[in-house]
Amino acid sequence: MGTFYDGGVGMDGPSDGSTFHDLGKLYPNAPIPDKEGLILRNATIDDPNGLVDVMNWVSQGDIIILDVSPVIDNEDRLNQIINPLMTLVEKQIGGELLNFGRTRLLILPNTHTVGFEDGA
Repeated sequence: MGTFYDGGVGMDGPSDGSTFHDLGKLYPNAPIPDKEGLILRNATIDDPNGLVDVMNWVSQGDIIILDVSPVIDNEDRLNQIINPLMTLVEKQIGGELLNFGRTRLLILPNTHTVGFEDGA
């Protein structure tokens, strides 16, 4: 996909030469939870155009680890991604947007929170 990579594998497989297993073909009827379960997504974003998918996922209740390393040094582009996410996640749906290292975000829907013990 042009500006958004779900898992970082292109049509020809990974660029590092490792073996790519198309899990969609190996497990066409995979037991992905749709009502009671949880989906954890791992994605990389390098442009605000990828926000639509991320916002849909968090609105559906998915947990997302979002790598923003392609835009971490471009403050304007980073803000174009972070500000709308903060508005949706924290203000509109009551979720949490947390730093997960220097270049990754942990995005939690309102169904999941990070609790801190006293003194943490």
